[in-house]
Amino acid sequence: MLESFQRISPTGMMVTIIQFSQTTLTAANAYVVKEKLGEILTNPQPLLIDLSHLILVDSMGISVLVSALRSCRSHQQPLKLAGLQESVKMIFSITQLDALFSIYDTLEAALADFSFSP
Repeated sequence: MLESFQRISPTGMMVTIIQFSQTTLTAANAYVVKEKLGEILTNPQPLLIDLSHLILVDSMGISVLVSALRSCRSHQQPLKLAGLQESVKMIFSITQLDALFSIYDTLEAALADFSFSP
């Protein structure tokens, strides 16, 4: 369901990357995803979530992502999203969450934008 690993950004920052292996983030799996993200977020760190396999997200799925964003922000850590399919991009646009999240077309583009805060 979720796979996580770490990579170093071009600026030298260690970033935890989370990849979804499922194509949906809905009420059917949101609780499990939220628990797994919670385990990862117990250690505050820059986070990059790769949503390139995701084609459907509902309000529960959005809630999980917003919760992860709040957690990262409360620890002053960045969270970026990458690889959104058109159907997911449309949901983020309609709900205006595209203004809340840092969204990138590719994993590489998001990773390249991580930098140390002054």
